[in-house]
Amino acid sequence: MLNIIDKQRIKSRFSKAAQSYHVAAVVQGQIAEKMINLLRNIFLIRPDRLLEIGCGTGLFSRLLLQYLSPKHTIFNDICPEMIKSVKSIVLSQQSLTAYSSALHDPQHYSFISADAETCNLPDGLDLITSCSTIQWFEDPSTFFARCHTALHANGILAFSTFGEENMREISSTTGVGLTYPTQSALVAELLALDYEILLVEEELLSLTFESPLQVLTHLKKTGVTGIKNHRWTKSKLQAYCTEYIDRYAVGTQVPLTYHPIYIIAKKK
Repeated sequence: MLNIIDKQRIKSRFSKAAQSYHVAAVVQGQIAEKMINLLRNIFLIRPDRLLEIGCGTGLFSRLLLQYLSPKHTIFNDICPEMIKSVKSIVLSQQSLTAYSSALHDPQHYSFISADAETCNLPDGLDLITSCSTIQWFEDPSTFFARCHTALHANGILAFSTFGEENMREISSTTGVGLTYPTQSALVAELLALDYEILLVEEELLSLTFESPLQVLTHLKKTGVTGIKNHRWTKSKLQAYCTEYIDRYAVGTQVPLTYHPIYIIAKKK
């Protein structure tokens, strides 16, 4: 399934949100917590080489380092500003007290600031993992195939992305949104590429806000405004607010739905 996406716009929006993302990305933080718990049941021993795709400001990175303690970790993100955030986590004694002395040796980590769909991926990997990133890819299936090549035998691809119900309130009131795959479509793509599916889960999570305007502010702070150049006029903004409240208000609040999908697959 293909998305027509302006990568430069996405890069720009997430770069601008680099300072606010870590606090505003509440659901993404919950997803990262769940993903690490799922991975801890798979990786009972320390992985040698780990690649994180779309590390962002390090919500998931911290957990990977804390709980999996890989021998070498490669962090990737399309935004240089995000890479800077993760570097500060890795280099901070306070952030990683238990592991900081080991991680200060440069051989234990490296960074790739590039589009993961087009850059060269390291090879011989035990684990390629990603949280809340692959929905921004133009062609996830081709990316999964490249991951299959980069993994060693029995290597693991573990990721979370989003399903069809994600941000349904926004897409229905503005007509703007990504095309999200179904869980079954993702599984079919992976099976066709000779992965073994170890785990598949999905859920619906919801945040509540005082107004539809607060929803837009939340999206801006998390960088999720890079789909296309949607120009707001006063009349469009009023129509959006009215429709959002009419369709979705619960008492004095309005919801925003997230639909995470979690998949862990093994290279055969």
